[in-house]
Amino acid sequence: MAAPPHQRQWCYATFYLLLALLFSLDQVACNLPIELQHKLTDSRNDHEQRAADGTADTKDKEQTPPQHQTGFSEEYLDMFSHCNCPANDPNYDASQNTTPTAKMAYLISVHNKRTIHDGAYLLKALMETSHPGNTAIILIHVDKRVGIASRADKLYAQDDKNKYLYDDSVLKRYVDACLATPACTGNNSKDSDATILEVHSHFSPEWSKWSMNDPTIWGLEYLVHHSKFNHHSSQQKRPWDVFINLSGDTLPVITGQRISQLFEPNDGPLGNTNFVTSASCVTGLLPTSIYHFPKHWMKRAHYFQKEIPKTLSYIDETGEWREDVEIPIYFGSQWMALTYDFVSHVVRSMDHPNGLGNVLKETLIDTEVLMTDETFFATILMNSPEFKDTLPKLNADGALERYPSLFSLRYERMDENNPGPWGKFRSSDPLMDIPPRFADHTDGEGAAKPWGPYFLGVYDLGAIRDSGALFIRKVSWTVDENLIVMLPIEKSGTEEEAKLEWDMLPDLRWPEFGVKVRDPFVWDWENAKLEKQDHRKEKE
Repeated sequence: MAAPPHQRQWCYATFYLLLALLFSLDQVACNLPIELQHKLTDSRNDHEQRAADGTADTKDKEQTPPQHQTGFSEEYLDMFSHCNCPANDPNYDASQNTTPTAKMAYLISVHNKRTIHDGAYLLKALMETSHPGNTAIILIHVDKRVGIASRADKLYAQDDKNKYLYDDSVLKRYVDACLATPACTGNNSKDSDATILEVHSHFSPEWSKWSMNDPTIWGLEYLVHHSKFNHHSSQQKRPWDVFINLSGDTLPVITGQRISQLFEPNDGPLGNTNFVTSASCVTGLLPTSIYHFPKHWMKRAHYFQKEIPKTLSYIDETGEWREDVEIPIYFGSQWMALTYDFVSHVVRSMDHPNGLGNVLKETLIDTEVLMTDETFFATILMNSPEFKDTLPKLNADGALERYPSLFSLRYERMDENNPGPWGKFRSSDPLMDIPPRFADHTDGEGAAKPWGPYFLGVYDLGAIRDSGALFIRKVSWTVDENLIVMLPIEKSGTEEEAKLEWDMLPDLRWPEFGVKVRDPFVWDWENAKLEKQDHRKEKE
């Protein structure tokens, strides 16, 4: 029997609407740079393949639970089961990499279910876009409240899910895959240029407290003092050149290889430069003195309320006692890029009980000030005259003098002074957040803090493009996985012909009047069928 006219019309309308939508998406994709088209096409093909295999998401069918603890399909997990670093490619030719690079040391910090999962994408991006010698070391610190216990050890009850978040994670799966690939990791070889990859769990940082510094300071001391890293005899033999710490919900905008090239100590535009802040400070890429903040700003008000001492007494690098030296407090960021020499300076100043680092630490703890993860390193750098020349040199517009496209080392959306000291919230910008359907994957993490940082999505690509940032944060697969598909951007063509990577990003902005996102319509076919039957009975 033929369908009634109104049903046929509805079917035709639905068909043409879907056809128009697919056509418009293809038109949008065609306007993207060719490299991004390939990434998006690969992602679409992967989805189509999963659909053909019966593993793609549908409204009428939940994914079949796999036979393991992660809750993800085997097809999804397969992405983290192989470490596809460039050197593991059978066709890899090391002789093509002649551009001098810095040896990077990364510390990735993760603290909950979401950042552990997001951290897998960050690690994958660094490992699979770094060539031998680019990324020397990657340390991962897992919050001690989560830990790195294995179910095989049976240290905890099997239902204590918090203690096995790492063991059950795709991050551990990918770490294990990399450690099992000698071309990618050199943990067991002293002569290898492959990355040393380690996972640790020592501290339980509390938000805004001094303990936020603990994983970073541990990482610095480990990189300077551990025998596997301190056997060098000259600058050329250093095991690493630049230290960068990252949150697990960070992504690189450009490849690990390009980051390494930019930080090359001799000729790289970012070489021999200490970045202890980003554009979120009043002075941009330079740390900001608390005296330079507007009087009503939260950061200045808080430190003045605590009456922190204006002078400190300590032993300097030469062993000389310095009495009542003015040490103004500077604000920077928890996330930094530091030279080997400055890291060694900080570590030495903390090795001695009366060194500047230790004295400043005890002062910050005793006065119970907050946000010390944003002030400790910036204050040491700005009060160490021997490192004055390592501060970023900026143009009049705030860009880095030696790399004018860079306004921010790390892009993030913040309203740092909103709410103000008394809780007044003045921001009206639209925000992205974790959809409720991902509550299980985030352990009910909830909304972002009012002052940020806020989650990023495709509407932020224009601002990311403008910033020239090397990294972006916060990025999560639970909020907008499009960024994970698109980044990092890889430069193509010759140096003369190719655009900068940031120019390859689409110039997408938040709509002027905001965005209202609603849940998709769910058609209740069963009720519709019953209503139709009732309608027929009424006619009869």
